[in-house]
Amino acid sequence: MKRSLCAAVCVIVSLLFLASCSSRPDGIHVILFSDMQAGVQDNIKEAAEKKAGRAEIFPALPEKLLTEITAREGDVFIVPEDLFAAYDDPENFQPLDGLSLKHSSPYTAVNQKTGGKTVYAVLIEKGEKQLNGYSFRLNRNMAAFIPVYSEKTEEALQLISQLTEVR
Repeated sequence: MKRSLCAAVCVIVSLLFLASCSSRPDGIHVILFSDMQAGVQDNIKEAAEKKAGRAEIFPALPEKLLTEITAREGDVFIVPEDLFAAYDDPENFQPLDGLSLKHSSPYTAVNQKTGGKTVYAVLIEKGEKQLNGYSFRLNRNMAAFIPVYSEKTEEALQLISQLTEVR
């Protein structure tokens, strides 16, 4: 009796542990790679979390970018343009066809079946930006993309749209 009770408790605890580990938070997971000042990073993180759900900011290191993508973390990435160039492969990104762009994107690929161009990343030009009511200044160009494994494309497109607006 005692043995079966102990086994039942172990099974229940294991199931609860596995369920808590596998659940994803509501909203999207934004990952930003930047070398901005800490105070600006905190404000951007807070603004992104208002609608995103979870935002993380890391130093602009190519190894960390590859680690996060390999671990299938993040629904949208915002990285310095030079860092993006090291990982630029259209097969790894979702098409951003739902995004209305005022300027053409330098990150396009030709669809082999249709011959049409598909945007897979967008350039966020340096300058004044606004995100969920918080204004800040980018000192260099950034690229935004949605990895192929993300299931939250619509939410990610809305966030990218805010950042690509010219102020």
